Amino acid sequence: MFTEEQIKTMRELSSFRTKEQLRESIRLRLNQLKEKLAPSTMKVLDVIRKRAMNSSQGTLGVAYLLIDSICKMAKTSRASVERGIRKLEQVGIIKRIATARKTGLQGANMFVFLPSNDGVEMMGLDKGDKPIVSSSEADKGKSNTRVFNTAKNQKEKNKDNVKVTRLEKDLTVIPSYVPKEFVKAIKPAFPHGAVIKQFWSRVVMFKRITGWERNENVIPVALDAWEYTKNAYKRDQKEWGLDRFLRCFYGTMKRIEEKRTKELVAQWA
Repeated sequence: MFTEEQIKTMRELSSFRTKEQLRESIRLRLNQLKEKLAPSTMKVLDVIRKRAMNSSQGTLGVAYLLIDSICKMAKTSRASVERGIRKLEQVGIIKRIATARKTGLQGANMFVFLPSNDGVEMMGLDKGDKPIVSSSEADKGKSNTRVFNTAKNQKEKNKDNVKVTRLEKDLTVIPSYVPKEFVKAIKPAFPHGAVIKQFWSRVVMFKRITGWERNENVIPVALDAWEYTKNAYKRDQKEWGLDRFLRCFYGTMKRIEEKRTKELVAQWA
């Protein structure tokens, strides 16, 4: 059984809404590889994938596993498991995050499946071409707009209306762990708490994957990335779905971090 703190962390790192999304992301990653993975690595991948399929807790794509447990379930040696995990990290399918017990000893590893498209190539960051928005995605963007602009003074004429009102109220709740400065920046465009939470989960994932220390302030990077994302949307002159905003936002944070790293390296050159 996981603690509430563990479940909370797993939810923040989850990038998938459905099991189908997770399976499709893994399939796309595998198809993009120039060489096939070793059978032992595929066994390791399958074990981690099965443990990351918990949709009831909202932790799709994230698994807590001991190396010994993977060895038993994959029926392979510890060396093969470690080698398989390194390979899966190398090709960008998963990210391993080490955890520690209260005693200070190493605990189970947390494995996070990465989205097949993190948005790094969006909006001319790597290419000069503008993104093409499909009709379905445009419709999705319009539907998002309708949800965000729902009038709050709608009359409740029957039980169905009562249910809708309760749902909207729940969506507007903003988790207390999301910094107020970040909420203030996102809220004018996306006032719903559920959506703001998704943006913040991308910040948490970015911080963990890029190796920032726990007490380091990542807010300036997130705010810069959000400003770029807004400007990119305005330049595009097309409707975006929420997923496109999230991908561009996350990808921009990665680009900012890459630039920062290069500048630090240049100082020592």
